[in-house]
Amino acid sequence: MGKNQDYDDAYKYLFSNKCIFYQLIKSFVKEDFIQDISLSDITLIDRSFVSDEFLSRESDIIYKVNLKDTEAYIFILLEFQSTVDKTIPVRMLLYIIQFYDLLFRNSQKGLLPSVFPILLYTGQDNWSIPLNIRDLIDKRIPQKYIPSFEYYKIIEKDIPDEVLLRLHNLISAIIYLEKQKDEASLRKAIDNVIELIKDENIIDIRMFTIWFKRMFRQKVDLKDYNKIHNLAEVNNMLTTIADEIRNESKLEGKLEVARKLKDEGLDIAFISKITGFTEKEIEKL
Repeated sequence: MGKNQDYDDAYKYLFSNKCIFYQLIKSFVKEDFIQDISLSDITLIDRSFVSDEFLSRESDIIYKVNLKDTEAYIFILLEFQSTVDKTIPVRMLLYIIQFYDLLFRNSQKGLLPSVFPILLYTGQDNWSIPLNIRDLIDKRIPQKYIPSFEYYKIIEKDIPDEVLLRLHNLISAIIYLEKQKDEASLRKAIDNVIELIKDENIIDIRMFTIWFKRMFRQKVDLKDYNKIHNLAEVNNMLTTIADEIRNESKLEGKLEVARKLKDEGLDIAFISKITGFTEKEIEKL
C-alpha cells in the first residue's frame, strides 16, 4: 500500500467523525452560510446513498447539511500530492456533476441542491492552481459558453502555527502535526498537541489517536484505543508512537547503508560487522 493510499484511508476514517468535520468547516471556511450551521445540521453521506465506485476513486467525503428550510451538500477532496495538480478544478467539477447525476437517479423533482466544494491540500508546494475553472480555458468563443466553477481551498502549510495553537481543537492538532517536517519536530510537538485537545470528547480523541498511528503506517489494534480514558494515556500513546516512528526511520537508514555497501560489492561479513545486521539479513537485501 502506497503512502497516498495510507493517507486516504486515515483521513476518510478521521472525517467520518462529524465533530471533526464540523471543526474543519467552522475553523477554516470563511463563508457566511457556514456560521449558521450547527453540529446537528450535518449528516455523513454513506455508501448506501452514493455508489462505491463514486467514493472509492479519490479521497471524497460528502456531508448533507440542513440550511434553514433547504438541504445542501459539502464535498471535500483531500489532496496528498507533494506537488500541485493542474487538473484539480476539472476533477472537482467532474465529481460534482457525477454526484448530481446520482441525485437525479433518485429523484428529478425540484431544483438540484447546492454543493459546496472544498479542497484540503496537505502538500508543501505553494498552491498555484486557479480557483475557477474558467481560468484554465481558452476564451475564443463567447464568454457565456465558458463554464464557471470555483472551489474553496484549505492549504495546510499556509495556516500559521499561532492560529492552530490558538484554536484549541482536534482539527488544529491534526493540521499542526501534519506540518511537522521530521521525527524530531513531531516528538517535540506532542506536548502542544495534548494541550490543543485537552477539552475534547474522549471518543473523538480516540479517533484522533488512531488517525495519528494510521498516518504513519503503524499497526492499529482497536482494543488498545478503547482503553484510553484520559489525556495522560493519550500522551503516553502518542509518545510511544513517535518513538516507534523514529526507531523505524533509523532502521530504514541503516538498511539503506547496508544495501549500498552490498551493491558496491563489499564483503557480507564486513557489512554485518559495521551495521549490526546478520549475514542472512544482508543477503536478502
